[in-house]
Amino acid sequence: MMILIATAATPLRAEADTGWSATPVASSRASTLDCAQLLFVGVRGSGEQTPYGTTISAFQQQLASQTQKNRPDLSVHQVYLDYPAAALDQLNLDSIEDMVLPNGSASASPYFGSVDAGVSELERLASSESARCPNQKLLVAGFSQGAEVVTRAVASGKLDGSTLGVVLLGNPLHYEGQNVNELDGSASNRAYGLTSALYFLRSQAGSAPASDRQAQVQKLLTTLFSMYAGTVDTSALNSAMSSVGATIPGEDAPHTWSVCMSDDSVCDSSGALSRLLTSTSTVQQERDRTRAPHESYTPANLAKTLDAVQAKIDAQPVQHPATAVAAKHFPLLVVGIGVAVVIVAGAVILGLRRRVARNQTGPTLGQQPASVEFGDALDDEQAAQDDQ
Repeated sequence: MMILIATAATPLRAEADTGWSATPVASSRASTLDCAQLLFVGVRGSGEQTPYGTTISAFQQQLASQTQKNRPDLSVHQVYLDYPAAALDQLNLDSIEDMVLPNGSASASPYFGSVDAGVSELERLASSESARCPNQKLLVAGFSQGAEVVTRAVASGKLDGSTLGVVLLGNPLHYEGQNVNELDGSASNRAYGLTSALYFLRSQAGSAPASDRQAQVQKLLTTLFSMYAGTVDTSALNSAMSSVGATIPGEDAPHTWSVCMSDDSVCDSSGALSRLLTSTSTVQQERDRTRAPHESYTPANLAKTLDAVQAKIDAQPVQHPATAVAAKHFPLLVVGIGVAVVIVAGAVILGLRRRVARNQTGPTLGQQPASVEFGDALDDEQAAQDDQ
């Protein structure tokens, strides 16, 4: 029995890194956690510190508080996406023009390399967790650059049916007609995020002669006006977004929520880009102008989105404690039973060997052989029957 207990206890993992109150684990270490019913993945914005940054931390805390009241039975783990989240310090007017003009480089800023790294890591995490914990659901929330990372990962189709919900706050890849639910936010649904606008402008500027920079700039301004007025060529826009992997599939729309605040040039960039490309403003002035709205994605401004996500969480099936414990420790139970069977079998074999050994060596002094004892017992039984 002591061997059975020691063997069954050895594989148990510590429970310190579990639940809403635990410190989030880096996505690269997600496999060290036991499977849960819900895995929350937070993706921070540009230049923010791990694990989540300010905005996602506040969103997560609000969800945690409500879930602990509504569904205290729900098992939850948390991870933060392990990626660079490069700051936008090197983004200036020259790099913006270089990104949107056809003869420039669309990868002028380290930002895009950071996004690519984040997309790869999120896709890897989703695939790994789906295979490791097939009954576990993913809830992914991204802010700013993190929202762009999440958008592209969802668009790739790598976040499969295990995804419970997706939340995009201040998304640089926001655009008109995107397959998302917009319940909060003050920006129009015609708002264009900074990177979606740059990608679309670049695709449209290509229709002007490559040698005529002035004509290209004029095309950019015309396109910007159409974006602001809501008269964009929808087919051209959809084609441009598809070419850069920004199209969220229709089947993901019911569980994807996006929030954009007016004048947040990260997700509502038309005005800022118009001022920059006409030299009526500087990059620093636009940064100063957008700081307040970009920092306004607080729980108080996300009430409807939080309620919608919470409803998804609350609707998850209840996993009864006995079932949960049995499922979690079933491999250990199998190992324990196996050890017990080995111990019992060993004892039986050892006993048989000892009996065989005694019979082979013959009786000791004062002891009859087993066969003689058995024969005497039969004679005694027959004598009793004769007396009757």
